[in-house]
Amino acid sequence: MRWLFTILFTLVFLMASAQRTYVFGVVVDSVSNERLIGAHIRNVNAGSLTSTNAEGKFRIPGRVGDSVVISSVGYKTLLWVADSSWFNEQEKEFLLPRNTIYLDEVVVGDFPEYGRFKEMVLKEQPKDTTFKVFGVPQVVMDPYPVLEKNEYLNPVFVFFHPISAMHHSFSKKEKEKRKMQQIRKRKHMTAKAYVKFTREWVAENTKLEGDKLTSFIAYCDFSVEYLASASLFDIQQRMLDLLPGFLEKYEAEQEGK
Repeated sequence: MRWLFTILFTLVFLMASAQRTYVFGVVVDSVSNERLIGAHIRNVNAGSLTSTNAEGKFRIPGRVGDSVVISSVGYKTLLWVADSSWFNEQEKEFLLPRNTIYLDEVVVGDFPEYGRFKEMVLKEQPKDTTFKVFGVPQVVMDPYPVLEKNEYLNPVFVFFHPISAMHHSFSKKEKEKRKMQQIRKRKHMTAKAYVKFTREWVAENTKLEGDKLTSFIAYCDFSVEYLASASLFDIQQRMLDLLPGFLEKYEAEQEGK
């Protein structure tokens, strides 16, 4: 009996440790050491977003290995990879450097005619808007990145790069690039989803087989987006929650035949 209790305790501990806990932090100006109010914090892996309060503090779900992006207007956007030191009782301090912007000389003159202005916008090459990733090697991006609609219409992006924003909005070439990017993303997401949610894996966790297994997979009806983004633990728990209802329905259908 003692060995059974030990095994159960170990399993519960492993399941609890696999779940995300919370990161408690404070965002600070790297020069003045002033705490930043309203800074945005996003956990890319968990898909969660929050912002700092009036004291520059925040709390966000996370675990070791998660990528956390912190940004604030007037400061550089940085990314950290969470390590075990983040999850002690003390707050983690994040320093954001100011984003110094040098403006070119502006010559005020007559506004160009509509046709000429449209031609200038469409010929404009978008500026590289990539950011530095803190703590990991610099990622080499495409010279002209494809921006999503919510990115090039972001008020901050429009303010600092108005011509680029108009180019991304009206250029047919950019629209074609976005369509191709969506196709690639969908293929990648589908491949990622079905590497996790395989027939063999479902059978191993549910002990179902044959037509009953096939019917259960259809009964789950998990979307590709959910399977691609969720962890195996989350998928397993949701799947096992659905299993009793499926078995009851399946047996009732078999009796009715």
